[in-house]
Amino acid sequence: MRIQINSDKNIGVDTRVIQYVRTEVNRFLRRFGGKLTRVEVHLSDVNSRKFGVNDKRCMIEARPARHRPLTASNRAQTVRQAVGGALTKLRSGLETFYGRLEKRGEDTVIPKAQRAPIGRRRAPAASKSSAARKAKRPSVAAKTRVSGALA
Repeated sequence: MRIQINSDKNIGVDTRVIQYVRTEVNRFLRRFGGKLTRVEVHLSDVNSRKFGVNDKRCMIEARPARHRPLTASNRAQTVRQAVGGALTKLRSGLETFYGRLEKRGEDTVIPKAQRAPIGRRRAPAASKSSAARKAKRPSVAAKTRVSGALA
């Protein structure tokens, strides 16, 4: 699971903040580590340089393998509180998402080598038996003659 941290120009992101966010993401999402390909954390200050209540925002986007991304955001007075709140919401959303997949029996992560190919597949080459079946089928003109005779 890759962790990517982004911020706007109003939030200073240094090594301390990066280390804190990575530690928290790993701690909160440890259960889903093998099922997530990437987690993006976006930190921003809603009011720019002005002071305000709950003006720090954290938006986290988790990308489950072979599924659409899930997001959660939270606003708080500090970056630390915003990250914690967003991770709590995201963990709840991932538990629900994977719970539904498990209920349907789709929760398993299959290695790429064992997966069915995606995209257009070629039809198998025609064998003599399929050519013989095609020859026995009546043509469209013959079908209309038969249906016209019955009417």
